Amino acid sequence: MKTQRRDSFVRLVLKAIPQVFRVSPKHFILEYAFTFLDALLLVLTIVWLQRFFDGIAGISSGSVPFSSVMMLFSVFALLKILNEAVDGIANFYGEFYSNRSKQQMTDRLNRKVSKLSAVAFEDPEVLDQINQAYRGAYDVRDLVHVIMDILFLYIPYFAFMGIYLYRVQPLLPLILPLTFIPVLGSHLLRSGYYTRLDDQTVTLRRKEDHYKECLTSRTYFKETRVLGASRYFLSLYTRTFKRIQKLRYKTEINSLRVETTSNVFSLAGYTGILILLVLLLVKGRITIGAFAAILAATFEMFGLMEEVFEGRLGELSRSVGQIRKYFRFFHLPEQTFGTIHTSNKSDIELSHVSFTYPGTSKPAVSDVSLHLRRGETIAIVGENGSGKTTLSKLLLGLYAPDRGRVLIGGVPLPEISKNELYKNSSCVFQDFQRYQLTLRDNVRISDFSAQQGQDGRIVLDALEVAGFHINQVQMVNSLDTLISKEFVGTELSRGEWQRLSIARAYFRDYQLIVLDEPTAAIDPFEEDRIYKDFMKLKKDRSAIIITHRLGAVKMADSVCVMREGEIAGQGTHNALLAKMPYYEHLWNASGKYMQ
Repeated sequence: MKTQRRDSFVRLVLKAIPQVFRVSPKHFILEYAFTFLDALLLVLTIVWLQRFFDGIAGISSGSVPFSSVMMLFSVFALLKILNEAVDGIANFYGEFYSNRSKQQMTDRLNRKVSKLSAVAFEDPEVLDQINQAYRGAYDVRDLVHVIMDILFLYIPYFAFMGIYLYRVQPLLPLILPLTFIPVLGSHLLRSGYYTRLDDQTVTLRRKEDHYKECLTSRTYFKETRVLGASRYFLSLYTRTFKRIQKLRYKTEINSLRVETTSNVFSLAGYTGILILLVLLLVKGRITIGAFAAILAATFEMFGLMEEVFEGRLGELSRSVGQIRKYFRFFHLPEQTFGTIHTSNKSDIELSHVSFTYPGTSKPAVSDVSLHLRRGETIAIVGENGSGKTTLSKLLLGLYAPDRGRVLIGGVPLPEISKNELYKNSSCVFQDFQRYQLTLRDNVRISDFSAQQGQDGRIVLDALEVAGFHINQVQMVNSLDTLISKEFVGTELSRGEWQRLSIARAYFRDYQLIVLDEPTAAIDPFEEDRIYKDFMKLKKDRSAIIITHRLGAVKMADSVCVMREGEIAGQGTHNALLAKMPYYEHLWNASGKYMQ
């Protein structure tokens, strides 16, 4: 995949702010208005703290009455309370906005993922990018929040403090650079370390998640236990975990060295500030109240610098790489569509089509030409890895060929409109999905728009044709029974799940249906019934049947024999038996299913 230019941190911020602002402009403005007010109140409390200390010093000399000092204290206390209240309101808006922002960032990412071509999910690099982008989606708001706090809290606070310090003594603003330069330099270096760490561990994290799933998920645990493979997967998980930890440890060591150096410079800066304040006090250039207030403010400034750089930006530096991946992900090419509408009853033609999966060099399908006429049923047979399923995905328009053309009704695939491409197609894949939904929704998911008011009867019809029988004891809520043991519902056998996937395909209004090993988990007698019912139902609609159990090929109009990605032969069942030894071999190998 083509490497894209890495965005600078500034470009990243300029991309992120408009996205987060659009979530809710009114709440965004309110949050940072209160944040700015918080910065102003922080400085005002320091100003009144100085006046209060100067007032206390004046009591001993008799120049300031006690009542005036109490008034100064009351104003200071009021400012402090107001400061806490404003800070609380800003944090409330921040928490509210954070949740909404993260939801919308994720929703935007979901929409982008849905626009990728199906073949993109065959590319490990794209899968890594998806993994990083979803992690980065949660950090976009955090990036904006930190930057906006810098602009509306930290910078105003230090600007106001600079003005205050200058008015007290023109030399005092020199304090400010000493508080943030070491910490800023530390942050920039550490950010680069954690970006590299994320790039180095993204594939390892996906492996770690898979090994953990093999050990703990319902999908894998039965086979893992029976085969005695738990120790093996545990060793793989441990090995991968240790590799990640080793890389993380190396990064943490480098980060700790930078942080330690930064702390040494910060301590030197703090010592310099203290010496400067003592000298100014001894020379009478600042009051005792100013000394105490500025000393307290120095503690606060160091605390704020550590908070923003070591805390907030420090945490953010670990995710900047993922945020870059989030924005970079939106540059991935989307599946393109044309504007032409095709007839519901069109022929499908493959003309010299070749297709190679990402990351491989050998074509899965090579120079294939095939014509599926309206209403025709073609059976595709061949050994594992011969390209049968890939060919079906090319016919469905899921994959675009590397070479050659796929035409529907004479129209090239890229020129067909999005709404038309999949509108009239249905499928049952061999790796069918087990949706943890109600029985009704497991069927209706193939076409939620179909006759909403009457779907109960239609769902039952689809289930009946697929041979799925509702067990009233197991499914006490009939169609509304939740099919999910994890969510306190009921569970189905693999054969029942396969019948359910067939019902799902039948429920959808289609002109082309692909049945890819649709009865692999069903006994041969039931399989024969399902195919016979299917042939009655399909009428003038087109069908592709992919199967190893060749009994179904007798029902097809034509048989296409795949071998090593190419069409080795095509014709009727009897014609192929008579002239093609390879097909005869396949037929004899599956003889027990053909009687």
